[in-house]
Amino acid sequence: MLRFGVAGHPLAFFESPFRKDRMKIFEWLKSLDLDAFEAQMTYGAKTSVENCKKMEELSKEFDIKLSVHGAYYIVLASDEKMKIRRSIETLKKTFALADLMGADTVVIHPGSLYGEDPKIIMSRLENNLELFFNEIGDSQIGLFLETAGKKGQLGSVDDVLYLSEKIKGCFPCIDFGHVHAREVGNLQSPEAINDLFDVLKNRGAFDKNSRIHFHYTPIHYGQRGEIVHKKIDDVDDHGNLYHPRYEQIVKNLSSLKIPVTIISETHDSQEQGAMAMKGVYKGLKKG
Repeated sequence: MLRFGVAGHPLAFFESPFRKDRMKIFEWLKSLDLDAFEAQMTYGAKTSVENCKKMEELSKEFDIKLSVHGAYYIVLASDEKMKIRRSIETLKKTFALADLMGADTVVIHPGSLYGEDPKIIMSRLENNLELFFNEIGDSQIGLFLETAGKKGQLGSVDDVLYLSEKIKGCFPCIDFGHVHAREVGNLQSPEAINDLFDVLKNRGAFDKNSRIHFHYTPIHYGQRGEIVHKKIDDVDDHGNLYHPRYEQIVKNLSSLKIPVTIISETHDSQEQGAMAMKGVYKGLKKG
């Protein structure tokens, strides 16, 4: 099953009749024919136990798939012991709250390269991820490592696939906008998007027992990578739509044999991106 959803509460939600109660996000999404929501714990695992339990109840009632984006300050690639310990404890709390929500997906960023040798950073991250999983034990929740949009960060497609292959409990989160920006515009054509899906397929990301998660936004980038997320129909100074475009992405996603979710992160308009993708998906199914 392919699900389409939003990251956090879009501006349009607060302009709707549902705006007075954030928990109405599930009912609102259902009214838009969307079926996924990524709760934002980007500034810390602060959601109350009561709200987590309520989110689980409502997500089931409205058939909305829940995922969680962890804190930006989770930095498991650091060489500072206190930062690592704080990051592990934050991530453990995030997992605990995600479990209360009924979410089985937690997304984090792999972290900065700190201007060091990428091999050293990768080794450090591996060790700290292993430490985290040793401390939490077996869990149905997966830790999804998101591709990074900037060249100075760990998080190429190869990086997240390697870590997913190496560490039990880790899985890839492919952010198409970030991949496009990091590689300075490499997802400009349908053929390039197909090539990315071929890489993922050849690395086993779509195998029956695999798990994978997706983010999408058109993006403005520079020589160092990501600058800012854009809206679905934003155009540049030359009148050209920002890339990557979603049509070929959805076409590829629709052919997968495993359940996946794609979360729209289009700027201040997440529901517009999700609805555009869902529209393409419906058209493919009718065809």
